[in-house]
Amino acid sequence: MIYSKRLEKLVNMIKKFKIIFIIFLLIPFKSHAISEQNEQQMYIGCYQNSKQYFGPEKAKTYCQCTVNKLSEKFSDNELDKVFKQKPEDIIKDTEFASKFCEEKVEE
Repeated sequence: MIYSKRLEKLVNMIKKFKIIFIIFLLIPFKSHAISEQNEQQMYIGCYQNSKQYFGPEKAKTYCQCTVNKLSEKFSDNELDKVFKQKPEDIIKDTEFASKFCEEKVEE
């Protein structure tokens, strides 16, 4: 009787996790990821501008961090829209990544 109840609980738990696992597989891992080509272009542009402020090594870390943060939040299309805005709007929309990564580099 006790084993029967435990077995029943185990089966129910497996069913719940099975549903969660299926849902997990259906959701893309990087739903907002930008293309590798755009990541490289952003990194190069960032590095060229940032190495004079941070130095070569810290600029590498800062730019990789910034590209990663932007890739987590934006798709290629969304990022294209961001970079077609006025400079002050671009800064406002990407500031979260810049501030986070600047603090990370300065640690």
